[in-house]
Amino acid sequence: MTLQQPQHIFLSPHYDDAALSCGGLLAQISAAGGRTAVATIFGGKPDYDRLSPFARMIHSRPLAGEDPIDQRRAEERHALALLGAESWQGDYWDCIYRQDAAQARWLYASEAALFGPVDPADGPLVDALAQRLAALAPLPEQRLFYAPLAIGNHVDHQIVQRSAAILHDRGYTVRFYEDYPYVVRDPTGLEASLARLAARDRWQPHLVALSQADLQGKIDAVLAYVSQLGVLFPGGSAAAARVAAALQLHAQVVGNGGLAERLWQLRL
Repeated sequence: MTLQQPQHIFLSPHYDDAALSCGGLLAQISAAGGRTAVATIFGGKPDYDRLSPFARMIHSRPLAGEDPIDQRRAEERHALALLGAESWQGDYWDCIYRQDAAQARWLYASEAALFGPVDPADGPLVDALAQRLAALAPLPEQRLFYAPLAIGNHVDHQIVQRSAAILHDRGYTVRFYEDYPYVVRDPTGLEASLARLAARDRWQPHLVALSQADLQGKIDAVLAYVSQLGVLFPGGSAAAARVAAALQLHAQVVGNGGLAERLWQLRL
């Protein structure tokens, strides 16, 4: 599939990552009449009759529903409609569903494995994904990619980050966003993620000032991911209040009292 119109393509490892990390920017671009698309990379649907014990445990979480992928796709449609973004749904499977080529071993069979090194069996996926993303935008000068920095080290975020770095090396403009909520939970994660790709002095920050309306658009979009709110925003108060308070605070911290999201770009 080729995205013909959108100039701004946001790479989201999973359903919700783009909205969580740069939903304010998405809302802002759309409000100004710009064309955006969210490419959700690991959006494929596995065979539910063949899951690892770890994946079955994930599926048993509250609000997961009988068909978690269909539920998350519906949530994504709602969220992106609120943000005015086109959707491109990738068919790669989330890491909890992946096996080696012989289907003899689950690649990520525990919570710790999700945030460890990328399994060698996933190595070819980086180049394959870069090729597919380039096919989405065959004219580098007419597209701007936004990709995760992989703060928090989630393996799927790492894979998308590496693929985006390949695009950068091929002449595409790529801006990297700070993965929320990992950027809040891991105080050293930002510097570690920048260092993973390049020397610190090659990075240039770009602060995106947000209006309260931009931030509210982000909050409304994140609230559409109902099945994920308990994990992303744990606590005892109402979900809407937790989401609004957490995202408002984070935007104020990034904006040093104002409201902002921050992107990073490699100097050529």
